[in-house]
Amino acid sequence: MSEAGGKKALVQKDVIINGILKAVALDISEEGMYITVHAEFLAGASLDISFYIDDTPLQVKAVVQRSDPGIGIGVKFISLAPKDVTLIKKLIELGSEAVPAEKAEKKILLVDDSTQSRLIYKNKLNLEGFSVREATNGVEALKCLQEMKPDLVILDLWMEGIDGFKILQLMSMNPELKKIPVIVLSARVIPADIEKVISLGAKDFLPKMTTTPIKLAQKVKEVLSMK
Repeated sequence: MSEAGGKKALVQKDVIINGILKAVALDISEEGMYITVHAEFLAGASLDISFYIDDTPLQVKAVVQRSDPGIGIGVKFISLAPKDVTLIKKLIELGSEAVPAEKAEKKILLVDDSTQSRLIYKNKLNLEGFSVREATNGVEALKCLQEMKPDLVILDLWMEGIDGFKILQLMSMNPELKKIPVIVLSARVIPADIEKVISLGAKDFLPKMTTTPIKLAQKVKEVLSMK
């Protein structure tokens, strides 16, 4: 997710952008990081990013390489000082020692035809200790439902072929699958759609544009706590 190659690690690091805007970095490499933030930044914008590693403050310059409005930004570091490189390497090594996804207790099926959305949300869910399996369309989703019996499904509504409505309908007709809670994520927010997915058994409906990875993880925990 960070905008460069090399070794990277999943993190959950508080950062401050341009001295005023609080945000959270979700991954980091020696070249850059991905930051979840509501504010929109244009590709090519220069930023000052401040954060701590252990008790040491860092302030680095970066340039926005990718902007995902309402979700986050991928940035590339510019001219890191040697001491900053050393500290970031240390953070990467610590991040690499996180609990592997296969040891997680709860299994999440993430269904979305957007590669970027899947990466961003999966990253945060992994950090929270969930095991996440991805499906890029309705056919894959139905196959995964049968194979893995997830504890929860995060479902994109509008996909080619078998869409989210059809998946919910099929799940509601299966005695085992109907027990699995579903959170619907959609870029299109229409009252009739919300009513329909709730009537088909979805636990909640979240608009993509206002649902950060942090908010989604909180909702997942909330829904699972009610099982």
